[in-house]
Amino acid sequence: MKIDFDYVVIGSGFGGSVMSCRLVEKGYNVCLLERGRQWKMHEFPRRPNEIQDNMFWDPEDGKYGLMEFRDTPDSDVMTLTASGLGGGSLIYANVLYRMPEEFFAGWPGGLTRQKIEPYYDKVISMMEARPYPFNTDPYYQDTPKTAALKKASLQMQQNPDSLTPAEFQLPPLAVRFEGEFPGHQTLNSHGAIQSKCNKCGECDLGCNIHAKNTLDLNYIFRARNLKSGTGKLDVRTQAEVSKIEHLDDHYKITFHVPQFPSQEFVLTAKKVVLSAGSVGSTSLLLKMKQKGLLPKLNRWLGQKWCGNGDLLGTVLNTQDNNDPTNGPVITGAIKYSMKNYPDGFPHGMYLEDAGFPNSIAWYLSGKVPQVEGIMGVLCLAGTTLKKYFCKILRIKTKSEINVGDQFAAALDRGTFTRKAMVLLGMGRDRSDGVVSLREDGQTVINWDIKTSDLHFDRMREEMKKVAENLGGTFVDNPLTHLDKVIAVHPLGGCPMGDTADSGLVSTNGEVFGYEGLYVVDGSILPTSTGTNPSLTIAAVAEFIAEQIPAKTAQHSLKADQTVP
Repeated sequence: MKIDFDYVVIGSGFGGSVMSCRLVEKGYNVCLLERGRQWKMHEFPRRPNEIQDNMFWDPEDGKYGLMEFRDTPDSDVMTLTASGLGGGSLIYANVLYRMPEEFFAGWPGGLTRQKIEPYYDKVISMMEARPYPFNTDPYYQDTPKTAALKKASLQMQQNPDSLTPAEFQLPPLAVRFEGEFPGHQTLNSHGAIQSKCNKCGECDLGCNIHAKNTLDLNYIFRARNLKSGTGKLDVRTQAEVSKIEHLDDHYKITFHVPQFPSQEFVLTAKKVVLSAGSVGSTSLLLKMKQKGLLPKLNRWLGQKWCGNGDLLGTVLNTQDNNDPTNGPVITGAIKYSMKNYPDGFPHGMYLEDAGFPNSIAWYLSGKVPQVEGIMGVLCLAGTTLKKYFCKILRIKTKSEINVGDQFAAALDRGTFTRKAMVLLGMGRDRSDGVVSLREDGQTVINWDIKTSDLHFDRMREEMKKVAENLGGTFVDNPLTHLDKVIAVHPLGGCPMGDTADSGLVSTNGEVFGYEGLYVVDGSILPTSTGTNPSLTIAAVAEFIAEQIPAKTAQHSLKADQTVP
């Protein structure tokens, strides 16, 4: 049979996009498979019916949208992941933070911050990330929520468990701030068209003007457009992989269009890179082991899972207007260096502002009645009725002719949302979750919040301080009262180790027992990162890609090569 590709890469997030690009640069012919669609400019759903039909991924119920929510009933966690070319970069909040040096403690293979630092630099350069220009650009300086978080941090009373005072920072953002005016379209360094950020706050719903530096606009775009003399990248979207089989010296990959699962397609490749994310990669390998297709996968499969300490909180009725609809979702952060867990596991955390789009503000204004708006409507109705009766009774009046101010008064002033601050927390929780398959084949995550109580207690305490400093009221995520958190940064499930006795994959991403099968995504990180993990995932992918030699005549895949 004919071998189709040197590599098949499954998943196009921060692992798969990096690997695809670097492998093509090394001369390999690569096929990139992504279960979701490609989202072009102005194609992300916004209208109510579009949100219902195209926002969520749930193939069993006919939904093939942008994001997948999973909730294991017996666990303390829900997860949020992405579908679409570019993976999580389509819906994340753009932050590219480097993992603090002390958090690398216990990582295998001597991986340290110093060793990963050059690869951090590579990703920052490729994704053209830089801090929010709050201090340098008047347009972006007009972002009240950034100023509010900074003000709160300066008034922060130090936590007794802190090693250093809390520090306000402007983290690197993968957002395009270049241009003469908001929405101004220019070419990025890879030649893709992007727009200058217009502060619409829609980052987590997919950026319709492509101001987000998503992976389809840099790594994947570059790989697709490399000149001759390199390998080729074949991108196939709406391609969900159902099988990976090891056959002698190559692999067979079976996939289908999610909307038509009964119609299968088969590819062959010398090597495979699995980059479907913590939930996706772990789930697929668990199914392959259960079906006997990859029986040598070891006992570490499904182990060391965590949610990276994600916690959502809200501050209501603040003293000043924060206008959370103004700006990218995240603009600033407060960094905390904390005392270790009792067993010595390093702890630290980050608290970040969170914005949301105007559509959410209008939705909340409609759902949460406010006195000012109601009174405005009543006054407008009363004035209109008064004029009507005066007209019927032929009573002459000198009523105001221009009534625009009366209509304006009838509109909700949005006080509820303008005086709110959404807080996103993350940090070092414990990687003691287990991913497994239920009897019906569904993937479940078994994770207990109690072993990470130290982190979540400290995070809530700091959120309450921010609320106090802003003159508002802290409201915990209601799910917390059900011992449930939403993990938007799931990690682990296919952990790295020095040997098969300590991990599923080696530090070069190769699965123990299966030469040529790699896992490169957040599932291989052996601990929580404490920071937003996207940059670390991509940097580790850069590190792994560099270990793979360039394609040479000795191991080149010729067009007519066949295997028995």
